[in-house]
Formats: sequence, C-alpha cells, structure tokens
Amino acid sequence: MNYPAIKQQSGSVLAISLVLLTAITIIAAMSMQRAGLQTRITGNILHREELFNSALNEQESWFFQLKNADSGDAMLSEPMRTFNLDANGSKTYLPVELDLNNGLPKFAQVESELLLAAPPEGSNALSQGEEVGDRVQVRYELESVASFVNRIEGRSMTETQITGMSFPGLNTSKNSLYSAP
Repeated sequence: MNYPAIKQQSGSVLAISLVLLTAITIIAAMSMQRAGLQTRITGNILHREELFNSALNEQESWFFQLKNADSGDAMLSEPMRTFNLDANGSKTYLPVELDLNNGLPKFAQVESELLLAAPPEGSNALSQGEEVGDRVQVRYELESVASFVNRIEGRSMTETQITGMSFPGLNTSKNSLYSAP
C-alpha cells in the first residue's frame, strides 16, 4: 500500500480563522453596546412620557375638582389670601400647594400648586356696576410637577405642566376700578 506523503502544514488556516473570529467578536460586541445605548435612550423617552402623563392627569384631576362648585370656593379663595406685601404695598401672590391624596399607589410623585394670576397693572379689576362680594372672573395658574420617587438611582427626572384657567370668584378689589401697581 502506497500512502501519499504528508506535507508540512504551516497553520495558515488556523491563523486566518482566528483573525476572522476576532473580527466577528469585535463587531458583535460593538453591536451589543449600541443596542444597550438605544435601550437606555428608549427607556429615558418612556420615563419622560410617563412623567408627562402623570402631570397631565394631575392637572385634569385638579381642574375637575376646581370647577366643582361645592369644593371650588374654598380652594379658589386660598390663593387670593396668600400673598406678601413689599415696602410699597404691592402684593406678590404666592402659590398654594394642593394635595390630592386618593390612596392609589403611584410610581411618580406629583406636586401641584395653584397661583392667583394678578390682573395686569392698570387693567380693570372691578367692572362698572359691580360691588365687592360679586362674582368676577379670576385668573389662576395651576402647576403640576411630576418626578420619580427613588426609581432611578443617581438621576432625577421631572416634568412640569402649567395650565391657565379662570373661574368666577368673589370680588376682593374693595371698590378699586384699577388694580394696584
């Protein structure tokens, strides 16, 4: 039996296959890193949308509460009584914190404030023929700020919703035809 002579092999196939395997591994690692980054970006967008919707839901809930005649008067009159006077006697209205504790578990903490929007300087505060104690349109700003409650370590996310609204309220201008500067 004649066997063919075995030639000396140099191992070039092994070297080429190792180079190809290394290149494929590097490409796969870069793809995984990019996929991880895209997942984090998508997660951040999702968290922003959740916060936006939480703040918007809080706004809608408070708007419903405020337009309700039974509870509206007490809540709407508090921002009128909450102000600071400066040396010139000008009022700076302060926001009043609203608390809607419905007992439902929440993934985000939402805080709301109601602020009386004072009429612009020189505008009519009391229409002709109206008396103190009559109902007039009063402008408010309702601000809701949603933030995560220790959900993401080392990072904070907030989303703010501000809504302007007007409701009929008691006139407190005390016979002044123009709002005080």
